[in-house]
Amino acid sequence: YTNLKWRELTNPTTVKVGSTINGMEKSTLVNELTLESGDSVVYYIAVYIKNLDVDQLNSDKGEFEGMVTFETGSGNTLNSKIREGATLDTNIDFSEISSDTNGKGVYIRSGTENDDNPIYYYRGDVDNNNLIFADTCWKIVRTTETGGTKLIYNGIPSTNGTCDNTGENSQIGTSAFNTNYNSPAYVGYMYGTVYTSNSKDMSSVTDTYYYGNDVTYSNGKYTLVDTISSSNWSSIYDGGLNNNHYTCMGGTTCSTVYYMYYTNSSYMYYIELTGGKKVEDALSDMLDNNTNSSTIKDNIDGWYKTNIEDKGYSNYIEDTVWCNDRSIYQLNGWNPDGGSTKEHLYFSAQERVYNTYKPDLSCSSEIDRFTVSELNGNGNLKYSIGLLTTDEVMLAGGKGGVINSNYYLYTNGDYWWWVSSPYGFYNNFARKFFVHSLGYLTDNYVYLINGVRPSISLKPYTEISEGTGTVDDPYITLT
Repeated sequence: YTNLKWRELTNPTTVKVGSTINGMEKSTLVNELTLESGDSVVYYIAVYIKNLDVDQLNSDKGEFEGMVTFETGSGNTLNSKIREGATLDTNIDFSEISSDTNGKGVYIRSGTENDDNPIYYYRGDVDNNNLIFADTCWKIVRTTETGGTKLIYNGIPSTNGTCDNTGENSQIGTSAFNTNYNSPAYVGYMYGTVYTSNSKDMSSVTDTYYYGNDVTYSNGKYTLVDTISSSNWSSIYDGGLNNNHYTCMGGTTCSTVYYMYYTNSSYMYYIELTGGKKVEDALSDMLDNNTNSSTIKDNIDGWYKTNIEDKGYSNYIEDTVWCNDRSIYQLNGWNPDGGSTKEHLYFSAQERVYNTYKPDLSCSSEIDRFTVSELNGNGNLKYSIGLLTTDEVMLAGGKGGVINSNYYLYTNGDYWWWVSSPYGFYNNFARKFFVHSLGYLTDNYVYLINGVRPSISLKPYTEISEGTGTVDDPYITLT
């Protein structure tokens, strides 16, 4: 019944903020509640009609039914281990790699310390974040905004139960991020309509071409607006196209118009537009939709089904956010209102890695927040598994272009592995970030074959049975 909802209250008159739940969804009243013999605690459940503008006497009729459950445990939780000795990270300089003086241990992400679930993360050359779950070795990366524990794959335990894996043994295998590359769409973990990049050699063109700063569309035809023209490409290229990005490669009207986003002394690079679409429509079609799975997603999903779902471990996995931040830092030639066609398209992770040095875990765009449920993301995943971001690698101690062999994500071998963050679109090549074998963040074409180290998140307050977290004595989960 759409108008019937419920909240939990901490007292009869004060609403516990952010607790509204729809339908059959569950809510956690409290975690890690300790009661001594004879103690009691009272909670209030309020059932109410959502829309106060409706006639409440004649609104949707319905019944409310629910239950409160309690789960007891030893208190030896993974979260409690991670929090031991954690300090606020305000003194860490993320423009530098991790070191004994710039982050080694467990930290609380500043800005989250007063949240219901502060973010705790490991940084630097630590050896107390190793875990065995689902007969697999993992490195603990951080806690999540919902209280879970995010892990990165680190191979198979040895026969004596250690997790000292490096190089290719720390990967599930190798994969291209996407086997196709000639569209900005291919930076996506999932992506929408593909507008394929094309190029044309203009050095030998002698016909007069017209270039418009906009187009109109009527009766199946584009018409260029405010045109400039030339039969000499060098005069156009050297003089700069300004905002004259649209061309019919001939006259001033056409059923297919060409949008030039990048140029050099010999070539124009363009996408084709039809049906009245403009460049902003094309960018939205490619980056704001998730209808196609990437190559790497298919490989990761296959691994999850075999190693997690089929073995009965899915109930321990949290549905957290896997971020594929496709927000744009610089449009350059993709900006029809004056963007330079001599510069490339860059995504926001490029700015954070190389300019601001400010890792960001927010993943503000819902379309980039990959989840199974739509409650906290896009709901486009079948399985709650993904890849780390550049921001999480920066928190761990990595930096763009700077060697770091002294942090826990360094794999000690000639093996590179993908992260989910897009870098940019060069000429007609989509580019993604990855972690180099020397430990630094860098980028390259999406079709290259790199290592795959998937990431999962364990549910809040997962208990551990034994271990100290070292490679020789990893934590072991109670599963």
